[in-house]
Formats: sequence, C-alpha cells, structure tokens
Amino acid sequence: MKNNLKKKLKWIFLSLSFLIISLLVFIFYPKDKKTKIEYVTVAIQKGDLEKKVEATGTINPVNIVNVGTQVSGIIKKIYIDFNDRVKKGQILAELDKSVLLSNKESAKAKMEKALTQKELAALEVKRLQELFSKKYIARAELDKAEAEFKSCLADYNVTLSEYKKANTNLSYAIILSPVSGVVISREVDEGQTVSASLQAPELFKIAEDLTKMQIETSISEADIGFIKPKQQVTFTVDAFQNETFEGQVRQIRLNPESQENVVTYTVVINIENSDLKLLPGMTAFTTILINKKKDILKIPNTAFSFKGPKTSLEKKSKEKTSSQEAILYLLKENQTIKKIKVFKGVSNDSETEIISSEINENDLVIEDILGEDLKVENQRLKERAKGFMLRKGISGGKK
Repeated sequence: MKNNLKKKLKWIFLSLSFLIISLLVFIFYPKDKKTKIEYVTVAIQKGDLEKKVEATGTINPVNIVNVGTQVSGIIKKIYIDFNDRVKKGQILAELDKSVLLSNKESAKAKMEKALTQKELAALEVKRLQELFSKKYIARAELDKAEAEFKSCLADYNVTLSEYKKANTNLSYAIILSPVSGVVISREVDEGQTVSASLQAPELFKIAEDLTKMQIETSISEADIGFIKPKQQVTFTVDAFQNETFEGQVRQIRLNPESQENVVTYTVVINIENSDLKLLPGMTAFTTILINKKKDILKIPNTAFSFKGPKTSLEKKSKEKTSSQEAILYLLKENQTIKKIKVFKGVSNDSETEIISSEINENDLVIEDILGEDLKVENQRLKERAKGFMLRKGISGGKK
C-alpha cells in the first residue's frame, strides 16, 4: 500500500512539473508571436578596385663589378677609398713588385740561354747540310742534328712563354679600374697580403651607375603567375617613410628558391635614382599593381561566406558554384530575401568585383543573421521538456 501511494504521489508530482514547464514555455514563447530576425548587411558599392602583390626586397646597383687581383703579393699602396668616383683604367692599388721582378729576370735568363742553344743548333744543322751535300757525312748524322735543333727550338718557345707570363704578372701588380663608377666597398688595407692561388681575391666593389638601381624581391609561387614584365611598382623605404617611389618590373628569374617548403621566385624591378637618395642595401617595401578597374560594382569578401538563411534547424543552401561564381542573398525593402548568382571579377584581399544584371549600386547583401526563428526555438524547448519528463517517468516507473 505504501509503495503504491508513493508511486501515485511521484506521478502527481511529475505531472504538475510538466504542466508548470509547459505553462512557462507558453507564456514566454507564445505560438502566435512573430519572429524578428536581424540581418547584418553590406551595401554594393561602385568604385575603383586594384589587385596588388606586396613583397620586400633589397635595393642594389644594376651593375656591380668586383675588382680582384690575378697575382699574389703584398698591398704596397692604395690610391682610392670608399665612395670615391673612379674612371675606367684609373689606378686603384699597387702590389709590391720585388718578387714579380725577380721572377721576370729569372724567366728572361732562361729564355736567353734557350735562345743561344737554339741558334747553335741551327748553325750545326746548316754546317752538316753542306757536308752531307758533298757526301762527306752520313744521313743519320744530319738527322741527329736536325732533331737537336727542334728540341732546342721547343725549349726556347717554353722559356719565351714563361718570360711573357712573368712580364704579364708584373703588369698585374698595378690594379686598374675596369669600369667607371663609385667605389662602394674596399676589402683590403696597405700591407695586407693577398693570395690568388685558387681564385682572384676581392679587393674592391665598384657600382657602375648609382642613378640606375634595381630591387631584387622574392614573390611566392601563389602570386608569381600574376607578375609580368613592365608592370608598374610603387615602393617605400624606411629612410624616407613619407615618400613613395616608382619602378617597373624588368625580369622574373626562372630560378626558384625553397625554404621550409615555401617556393619563391626573384623578381627584378628597375628604379630611377637620379637624385641619389636611394643607397645600396636599403630594404624596399614594394607593391606591384596587377590589375586595376574603374567604376565597377564591388562588395567585401566577407559577403561570400554567408551560406543562406536557415529554412529548418539544420538545412542550408547547398547550390554548387564554380570558382568564378558565387551565390549572394539580397535583402529587399519588404524584408524578403532574393538569392542570385553572380560572377567574380578582379579581387584583392578585402574586396571583389561582382558582375550580374540583377544587382545595382546600394543593394544590400546579407553577411550574417542575428537571431533565429522563435517558433523553431519554441518547438526545441518543448521537445527538451517532454524528453526530460519521459526520462524521469521511466526511471520512476522502474523504481
């Protein structure tokens, strides 16, 4: 009896709880209350749109000549310094000549000795030819003399070559400028020993013309397809932050570089530096103009992320579009929504050109919805309350 009474009381309590919850839902979420949905919209605008690629690079002269030395020795005298203007053929530095002079004299002595031996061998051949013509000697003796002459001639040619080389090396002790320009680097001092055993050591760097400069910038493989020669470029440098400079794309080098799986290509930009403001080594923040359209219809890119209003708790628009197409939702004056398909034109990081006969300037495009259909929410709350009561009732019944 007690158990039956407890069960009846529990059922009565649960029934009253269900009635109270239902009453609260009815009071606060009445069925006839209409939904008020707030839309986040953006207006279609008409104006100009530019597609740009931005990157950083380094300013350098178009032509830099590295001046070295072809012979080893000690720097005896330096005639120029940083920032000096030099002309082609001007003396830049001089090496100590003592060793080179000694080598020249030694090579000259060897050459003169070989010359003497060659002349003696030639006289011997001439003498034996006369004797052979009178049949006083055998042919073998003449052949031997002629072979000796050829050997002496070869020795002479070798020593003559060594003498010319020694003489040339002596001339290399005077280091001349190969071009006219400005000295932008000096790597040696007087008294320093330079060695040219493997390759010519770098002594000076000369910029041929500082009024013609270039920027070498790295462009990612995602953007390199947009870059073309003769495109206009604007750039700034930290030294003149309030000034914008101009340039033009000259070259796209077909030599990719990969760092941490990121592939980049070097793009060379020609710039004018007639006032010599820009210095070698400055960092340039470049903007390459890819495309520019005027007086077009455009919207922010955020409008493309909206997938349409909810028609049920989960169902959304799933219409397929190509990469050059998009679905937009226009909000009309009577709060109705019109779905249209548009074509995408020029695009940058923030805006995109849209093309369609169904759109006009100042039309409102939905970006997002603030709020939800209250009838759907009301139904959801009722289902939750019903599920709660059923779970409680089943568990109570088991007890």
